[in-house]
Amino acid sequence: MIVMNQIQWYPGHMAKAKKEVIEKLSQVDIVYELLDARAPFSSANPMLKDIIGDKPRLVVMNKIDLADPKTTEIFMAYFASKGIPAVAVDSLNGSPLKTILAKTKTILAYLKEKDLRKGLSPRPFRAMVVGIPNVGKSQFINSLAKKAKAKTGNIPGITKQQTYLKAGKELELLDNPGILWPKFEDRITGLNLALIGSIKEEIYQAEEVAAYGIKLMSENYPELLFARYGIRKDIVNKDMVSEIGRVRGCLLPGGIIDRERAAKLFLNEFRNNRLGRISVERPDANV
Repeated sequence: MIVMNQIQWYPGHMAKAKKEVIEKLSQVDIVYELLDARAPFSSANPMLKDIIGDKPRLVVMNKIDLADPKTTEIFMAYFASKGIPAVAVDSLNGSPLKTILAKTKTILAYLKEKDLRKGLSPRPFRAMVVGIPNVGKSQFINSLAKKAKAKTGNIPGITKQQTYLKAGKELELLDNPGILWPKFEDRITGLNLALIGSIKEEIYQAEEVAAYGIKLMSENYPELLFARYGIRKDIVNKDMVSEIGRVRGCLLPGGIIDRERAAKLFLNEFRNNRLGRISVERPDANV
């Protein structure tokens, strides 16, 4: 069984990252909080509000190319209803700089007015980019900076130190290592993060996470499950990990289904958009 709510996992580099964020806050004008559009609630660090205090914040739902577009629209409406500035972007395939800069100018209009009253020359806005591991922070920064200056990879924990990068003439960005909170109080949050790939493999059991993801798809996206694996809705109550292993030929000697291999195959295909655009949570299920 997965026991994420009992695991204490606050490695030294994450504690250091939290400290660096607090130290650098006074040097930036705004915080860009990156969330994974497939799981905006689960990928939001509950510690962030206390860390940044009253600093202006822009929620950036990243990876919308992987999420259900209808659910993304629902989340955008949700954030608007709460008065939380938010944008939805595809950092991999899109060019979100114009959208991000426009929203930033609106949020920080008071700063420009303040500088003008003081007779100060225009200066670039400084933004701190924060988020949990593997929400695409470096990819997001690269798309704004137009150059691959920040390291990227589909592995949690790529960014190890803080770096300022220029995004045109009007914006400077500070990248930060991903910060996870010390433990998961909610098991579903842990499962969601494991499913989308924000947690290192050694802390969860692939079979349980895969079973969770398959069940989620059978309830919300049965047509995608059928299209990929030929699994009908009327058999979703069976051992679905083994069923996928049978369909995809994940076999051990003697014809025994290799459940771990089947689970990892499913998780890899889920995370790399081989199954379709899938959201794992909705606002109306969490409020």
